[in-house]
Amino acid sequence: MMRMQGTHKRHSNESGFSLVELMVVLVILTIGLLPLAIIQTRAQQDVFEAGQYSQAVQVAQLQMEQSKAMGFGNVVADSGMVDGVYTWRQTVVNVSFGLDQIAVAVSWDEKGNTRAVQVVDRISFR
Repeated sequence: MMRMQGTHKRHSNESGFSLVELMVVLVILTIGLLPLAIIQTRAQQDVFEAGQYSQAVQVAQLQMEQSKAMGFGNVVADSGMVDGVYTWRQTVVNVSFGLDQIAVAVSWDEKGNTRAVQVVDRISFR
């Protein structure tokens, strides 16, 4: 039997991905991951804003407790600043004989907008 030389047939069973297939996959992943990145950024902003609001409420409550500890008749209008961020203002209004209303408002700047929270309580001479 005679063999022919140089007539080897090659089979095209190459495995792997073409450059076009990889580019399509990258585009699909980018489109899918972009909304997640946007959501993550917004979530971080929301957490920061909630932290500022919580801090402002804490400042207002602390000032209210200090005022109430002074006792009826000793509480006066006052104001101040905490940490160079939160400005608080306290007002005292006589509601009726022997009853005063104390209001503590705290404001702060958040991205160019002024935000505020207020705590109100009453104190009597009894």
